[in-house]
Amino acid sequence: MNILELKNVGLTYFSKNGETKALDDISFDVKNSEFVSIVGPSGCGKTTILSLISGLLSPTKGSILVEGQDAKISNKIGYMFQKDELFEWRTILKNIYLGLEVQGKLSEEAKLRVDKLLQKYGLWEFRNSHPSELSGGMRQRAALIRTLALQPKIMLLDEAFSALDYQTRLNVVDDVYKILREEKIASILVTHDLAEAISMSDKIVVLTKRPAIVKSIHQVNLLDIPTPFERRESVESKKLFNKIWEELQ
Repeated sequence: MNILELKNVGLTYFSKNGETKALDDISFDVKNSEFVSIVGPSGCGKTTILSLISGLLSPTKGSILVEGQDAKISNKIGYMFQKDELFEWRTILKNIYLGLEVQGKLSEEAKLRVDKLLQKYGLWEFRNSHPSELSGGMRQRAALIRTLALQPKIMLLDEAFSALDYQTRLNVVDDVYKILREEKIASILVTHDLAEAISMSDKIVVLTKRPAIVKSIHQVNLLDIPTPFERRESVESKKLFNKIWEELQ
C-alpha cells in the first residue's frame, strides 16, 4: 500500500525576470515502511522535492498525497537535517521533548514513549547529559528519537549524514537504518553519496538535471544482507552503482 504518492509534480519559480522551471512532471510512490533514495546532479531539485512533500513549498502543478490526502495538511511527516540542531542549554531528554512541547503534545503518555525509545536505542543513561558530552553519532540518534517521539509515518532525510566524518557516518547510517526499519517508518533520503543510497534503499529514484524529471527508478534487492555497511561490499551493490553512475553522466 502506498503511503506517499507524487503525481506529475512540477514547480516553477516566478520573478520579475520571468519563470524558472525547477521540477517538471515528477511521479513516484513510496510504500508503507519502504526506504527510497533520491539521487541526481547537484542543483537538480532533490531537496526541493523534500520541501514539497513536507509542505514547506507548494507545487505549481500535480499533487502530493499522504495516505490519499493532500500532504500540506498531513501531520505524519518527520524531517531529519544535516545538523542535529540540538540545543546545548537543554539536556538530551529536554531536547527530545522540544517537538512535543512545540506541538502541545507533551503528555505523560508521550513521556513514557520517549523513555522507551531512549532505552531501546541506547541513550537512556545519557538522558541528563548535554549535547557536547555525546559523540556525533549519539547526537544524530538523539535527533532521530526527537522526531520519532512525534510518531511520524514518513521520515525525510536531507543529506542527514553529510556533516559527519567518514567512519562515524558509516556507523550512524547503520544505526539510523536499523531504527527506521524497526519502527516501520517509510523514509526518503536525499544524498549525493550513491553508495550510501544503494546501501540503505529498497528503491532509488534518479533525476535528470534541472528542470528535473524522473530519469529512472531502480529496485534494490539486497534485503537478505542485514546492514548498509555489509551491503556496500556486495557484488549486486557494485553493479547497481555502476549502472546508476552511467545514467548520471
